[in-house]
Amino acid sequence: MSSSTPLSVTLSPPTTNATSSTTTPPKPSPDSDPCSKQKEFLKLLLLLLLLSLLFYLGSYINSLLKSIRSTWKTWPLSYLIPGIVVVQFFRRSFPPIYAVIGPFSSIVLLVLYDHLGAYNGALVYQLLKLEELIIFITLRYFYRSTSSRIMEGNGDTLPWWLSKTFISGLRTFDETYTEQVTDQPVWRHVVLVWIFEMTYFFNDYVCIFWFSTRSSLEYRTYVGAYITGLVLEYPKTLFKFKAYTAAIDGASGESEDGGFWEVFAESSNFKWYEILTLGVTTGVATFYVHGLHVRMVIDKVRSLCKREKKDEDKNENENEEI
Repeated sequence: MSSSTPLSVTLSPPTTNATSSTTTPPKPSPDSDPCSKQKEFLKLLLLLLLLSLLFYLGSYINSLLKSIRSTWKTWPLSYLIPGIVVVQFFRRSFPPIYAVIGPFSSIVLLVLYDHLGAYNGALVYQLLKLEELIIFITLRYFYRSTSSRIMEGNGDTLPWWLSKTFISGLRTFDETYTEQVTDQPVWRHVVLVWIFEMTYFFNDYVCIFWFSTRSSLEYRTYVGAYITGLVLEYPKTLFKFKAYTAAIDGASGESEDGGFWEVFAESSNFKWYEILTLGVTTGVATFYVHGLHVRMVIDKVRSLCKREKKDEDKNENENEEI
């Protein structure tokens, strides 16, 4: 990967253009799609049902979770890891499967923690993510046209298996990061990949989907950036291992102390240098990415206010002429 190699990212052009002889009416957004609203309503009902089950069946679920964890601890990793790799590949290579299979990555995290502990488990977790380099190629080959349809915004042709949240996230990427990569030197592209990997509260699947289907980012550039980014991302992954498993242990009461926060503190056991490296890497990246998102929202609000003001002035001038 050479920093002198010119690289540009191009976005798929929309189907309509300014030179067209007829004006195409605006296409409906996913928000106006009745099917999309029904899906969101069903998701809300499912969430309420899940919360109710957790409330009424909490002790039973805790016992079941302990039993499951005790069972997979007896299974050798030589069997578990190939299964994890296969499931993750199909789950992330084909979005319809990703939409059906739930938080599988969280299960993987818990399995690795129970077998290897936080530090070694986080290391193996990062190594398993190398298959994202193959998933990148798969998404680029099969889903470029799907991504273009999403950007066109036609509610009648949007794939049913993509949630409104995913579609909104993909469009936000287009609006926010196109200028960050278009006609920029290679090192800027590498840094952007690093930042996306390290950012917290971030949908990494939207990230790889956008990179693979909405940009012409050279594969060798992505490979080099992604592999080095895995090293920078390790503090974030370690934090997830400790915080996630400590929260589960706390909710399950797996400690002599019994209280949630006592168990959380005992299980997580964060070191000061772990917090420091987390702040330097993930903290900075998260602040940058979400800062851009906040700025984008502010710019949209300002643009909307200016447009409304302009319309009001136009209406006043028309009334005066009448």
